[in-house]
Amino acid sequence: MRARFPAKTARLSFLGVILAACSSAPIDDEPSNAATAGSSAVGVAGSASTSAGEPVTPGGYRKRNYPAGPYGTGLGATLADYSFLGWHDPVAVDYDDTKLEEVSLSEYYDPDGAKGIKLIWINASAVWCSVCRTEMKDIKNNGVRAEFAPKGVQMLVTLFEDKNSGPAKPSDLRNWGRAPAHLIDFPLVLDPGFKLGAFFTSDATPLNMLVDARTMKVVDATMGYSLDYWQQVDKLLAKLE
Repeated sequence: MRARFPAKTARLSFLGVILAACSSAPIDDEPSNAATAGSSAVGVAGSASTSAGEPVTPGGYRKRNYPAGPYGTGLGATLADYSFLGWHDPVAVDYDDTKLEEVSLSEYYDPDGAKGIKLIWINASAVWCSVCRTEMKDIKNNGVRAEFAPKGVQMLVTLFEDKNSGPAKPSDLRNWGRAPAHLIDFPLVLDPGFKLGAFFTSDATPLNMLVDARTMKVVDATMGYSLDYWQQVDKLLAKLE
């Protein structure tokens, strides 16, 4: 197990029996034409676009519908409206790291249920993490997205570190998403500044967090991964009915 970040003090509940993360052989890097992302705010070459094609420039402002603060990192806290660089639909752009766009949590805020989103599942993974890779493989092999999207679960994966425990780069995101064992077909983004690190309660990875889309409040978080994780998500969905 790698201790890459300090333990946090937020109290978060746990789902199931947790498997600790450890390092393993990384996915090989490939040459990239994209600029290195030093932060997960606005984009490559100084600009980005939304899924609707709306330009976003450094220092620019776009009003978003989102709950007011205060924001926090504990169970029951309202999640801040984080923005990342990545893809809303990585398959549609063929995991092209020159086509990164801004992806914001406010896009999945659904206070009146108009978008059909009940829970937002947010994952934080690292390239060096073997358990993270096992989780992505299970999600693909078990058809998790196909099963849970109709139930109102919006999925989002963030990648924060590369194989050497440095900030994740666009090429890492490309390789992570299109690895044959993964083939991630839902929003996939970079978090090289480790914004989600505030939610870690230990140095185990991955982090799996569930957010109520109606309020953007954290309703559960798990350090590590358990084989019955999605069965537990099903139970939590039932409580939201």
